[in-house]
Amino acid sequence: MREGYTGLNAKRIAELARGLTQIRGGAMYALIACTALALALYSCNQPAAQQQPTPQPTTVVAVATPIPPTPTPMPPTATIAVATPVPPTPTPMPPTATIAVATPVPPTPTPMPPTATIAVATPIPPTNTPLPLTATAVVETPETPVPPTHTSGPNFVPLPDDAQFTQITAGKHHACGLQADGRALCWGHNISGSLELPGGNPIFSRVSAGLNFSCGLRIEGAIACWGQNDVGQAAPPDGNFDEIAAGRDHACALDDGALICWGRGFPDGVETIQEIPPLSAIQASFGFTCGLTPYADMACWANGDEELEIKPGPFTELAVGLHHACAIKPDGSAFCSGDAWDIQPPPTKFVQMSGGWHHACGITEASDIECWGSGVRGAAGERLSAPEGKFTAVSIGWRNSCALRPNGRAVCWRQPDIQNPSELPEAFGGVKFEWPMDLFPLPDGRLAVVERKGVITAYSADPNGAPPEIMLDISDIMPSDELIHDGVSAAALDPQFEEFPFLYVYYRILDEHSAEGEEITQFDGRLQVARFRVEAGQAVRDSGLIILEVAQPNKSHYAGAMRFGPDGMLYIATGSNSSGWTQSLQVMHGKILRIDVRGATPERPYRIPPGNPFVDVVDAPDALPEIWIYGMKNPWRMDFAPDGRLFIADVGIDTQEEISLAGAGANLGAYLCEGNLCEEDWESDAAGFTAPIYTYGRDEGCAIIGGVTVDLMNNGFIFGDYCSRRVWLLYQDEREGWKTRIVAPRLKGQILSFGMDADGTVYVLMRRSPIMRLQPAVDTE
Repeated sequence: MREGYTGLNAKRIAELARGLTQIRGGAMYALIACTALALALYSCNQPAAQQQPTPQPTTVVAVATPIPPTPTPMPPTATIAVATPVPPTPTPMPPTATIAVATPVPPTPTPMPPTATIAVATPIPPTNTPLPLTATAVVETPETPVPPTHTSGPNFVPLPDDAQFTQITAGKHHACGLQADGRALCWGHNISGSLELPGGNPIFSRVSAGLNFSCGLRIEGAIACWGQNDVGQAAPPDGNFDEIAAGRDHACALDDGALICWGRGFPDGVETIQEIPPLSAIQASFGFTCGLTPYADMACWANGDEELEIKPGPFTELAVGLHHACAIKPDGSAFCSGDAWDIQPPPTKFVQMSGGWHHACGITEASDIECWGSGVRGAAGERLSAPEGKFTAVSIGWRNSCALRPNGRAVCWRQPDIQNPSELPEAFGGVKFEWPMDLFPLPDGRLAVVERKGVITAYSADPNGAPPEIMLDISDIMPSDELIHDGVSAAALDPQFEEFPFLYVYYRILDEHSAEGEEITQFDGRLQVARFRVEAGQAVRDSGLIILEVAQPNKSHYAGAMRFGPDGMLYIATGSNSSGWTQSLQVMHGKILRIDVRGATPERPYRIPPGNPFVDVVDAPDALPEIWIYGMKNPWRMDFAPDGRLFIADVGIDTQEEISLAGAGANLGAYLCEGNLCEEDWESDAAGFTAPIYTYGRDEGCAIIGGVTVDLMNNGFIFGDYCSRRVWLLYQDEREGWKTRIVAPRLKGQILSFGMDADGTVYVLMRRSPIMRLQPAVDTE
């Protein structure tokens, strides 16, 4: 069944079954070896760090300075000036001969961080002509983007509304059912002929769907198969049989209890599995087949293996999945075993059951569908978006799931795949990236890959397309060779690129100072957002203009997410910088900022857009007007759903990682709360905090890595974890709230970020690894 299984010798089992002289229930052997998932619970240098008590810095606010043209690499101290907004009605200030240093205002009597101060940087004439500014702030509001519509395509056949069935079976992209007259009907995506039934309009007693093929047992006992046949899975043997079961790309049949199989794992064609006890009720999966022995035990045999796995029963029905198997006991209770996360069933009585990738579903005694598993840790009984109502049978495929109502009508739904990391396609010819931080589509169809070292490169999605082309290189202003605590973290094109052809780059520069012979004692860091004009696919380095800067006196928790919202405004996420400043509205740390960057000039690098919640607030007169959301530790990634909702993935400290949905003025509670765990005497609701929609603990990972929204499960959110290397889909169940499903169980590299192309394909960016295409299933009818 899977490498690492242990079990009884097949010949010995056969003797026991045929002789019936041994006492049953002797040694109990594991059906499937559980794979231990090692979660590296170590401190992630990249997105997370422990909280450190440090002196509170001054947030520097300065006039933006353009990056001047230079034929040689640009030193950071000479070419990048401290940047910050000017008040709505700026007063012209004389330039100084050198870059001015901010002078902190004396602290207020309350124990709050110093009030932000204003300093003037030497303006250098920009190489591009600044766009004119209007007298008043005008918010450019583009039309709300419309989510992509799923196109069925010419090879898609819908399920007929009036079809009625007596039996149903689901494959990867298709499903088939038996009608009352014994004739089969298939629907879904016609991949490799999976919907093309054999000629002669045969009458079947049973049909069974594999990955992209199906087999049917004719009424007289002959087998007919159709669909993909690359390894012989659709080439059944001649003869009459009693039972049929199709797996991923192999199939098996019973001839008076003897097991006969063909397809993958059987290179010589049809093979009769010798010395296997007589079986009944067989079920096939990826690389193994299970059946019931004469004792009603569950026996499973892996393709190409010499050993049989036995799980003592008695059982009445089987359900096998990717690497697990479940069964129903005579009293209706369920039993599961194998290599799948939380596959243990709920304490429910079932009458029928079916297995999927990492989950299973069953029909309860009350005729409801109940599902469990699929990476939902510690939550037996998860429904996994199964439809409501009464049903008589259920079949779980690789991407399809279908069930029959009492009147014979079929209901089908889609589950996202759990993808084997070894099967994920590599992008860009398998090029390995050291620190890939962001990916986004370009107007010409190429994809921009943002690397932490300060290089943004345009790649063709077509392996045979044009060679990579460097779009921007600012690596000379990144002082660190290791790039663990500094470098570029995000980039974005203006959403109205034809009218505003600008590239925005978000990076951190961290200078370390120490006395000779001593350890480092001071960190002089800064987050900066710079704008570059794009011409003919190239970002003009000499057009660089610093838009925003935030002081960084500490190494960790600096975040780095940046997105344009549906309203055309630029949203910038900053970390707490290992401080307690998350609740202060007088500093930019631990916040999401919202600014209007259209028409930026050195004198006015951005404007405060209407609707920002802390503009002219009577109770907080010193609040920074750029703040949109506050109370976060390290919002490493965020993304807007098509409906405008903002998903925020916030890295934890000691106990919990969290995902929140938040809007204007929301306080997510850090550091008074971590996830849904708050300090004593603090209640999230009473304090007005916005609670996270999902959290997980250190038993599942060490640092959450968001994330992109996908056209799946009503705009679900794809996210991963830096240590466990798993990828999940977070989605909202109409009945039970926010749920997750594993999309990829464990990738090869440490996950750093996610990106998406114009067609909605998700890309996983990992350290020292190729960028991988992640293709979860899309909801269809």
